Amino acid sequence: MAKETIGIEALLHRAYAQYRVDKVTPQAVLGMPRFKPNGSLVGAMQALQLGTIIDNSGPAAKMLGFQTMAAATPDDLLVVHDHVLALSEWLIEGAEGDEPQAWKRSEIAKQGWRVEDAATGLWLVRPGREADSHWSRLHEPYLTALVIEHARNGTRPDHGGPMPVVKGRPSEAVRAERAGVMLARSVYATWHAALGLLAVALDGALTKHAVSGPVSPATPWDRRSQGEVFVPHAVPA
Repeated sequence: MAKETIGIEALLHRAYAQYRVDKVTPQAVLGMPRFKPNGSLVGAMQALQLGTIIDNSGPAAKMLGFQTMAAATPDDLLVVHDHVLALSEWLIEGAEGDEPQAWKRSEIAKQGWRVEDAATGLWLVRPGREADSHWSRLHEPYLTALVIEHARNGTRPDHGGPMPVVKGRPSEAVRAERAGVMLARSVYATWHAALGLLAVALDGALTKHAVSGPVSPATPWDRRSQGEVFVPHAVPA
């Protein structure tokens, strides 16, 4: 049977907008863990990744509901969700600078480095002699939640708009604005790279879909960059 050729953005939209595959998990159905209302970004991201409680009945009834939901979800889309969940490992080094670098936590550990969760935020520590250890700021992009959110909405992350340009020495406000733009661009670039890696990995892992893309531009802040507008595809009859 021939595979359906589909772009990675369209495949993710199908998984999260049409089938809401992130809700088809035992954790989501059983409510493990149960999150109280939380206005913080972290709480929102955790709730988005793990799903929401859909039933207040007993565990047996909930598992029956899970089995029904899972049976109605194409196997390929469950594989997609497994790959998207793995994106939670990613962190961005130097996100506000000119040369940001995305790292997986597992890659950091393999290098013999560590992630330090300090009062000032996350830091990548490359150990050397005590005085020579290098500390570099890390940014947590909440990549799994970011991919799910934009897949569900058929959108792309904000890339911060144009870089502010001033004559002479920039003020503190301008420097802060520039740092904000660079951070937004770093998050967008990481999201775009994640789509590319997902497309490659899923193209060989899915039984009914051949995956291409992404069609989104890699650097939308560059006027020379071209990219197609994402239009969600309907579920085939």
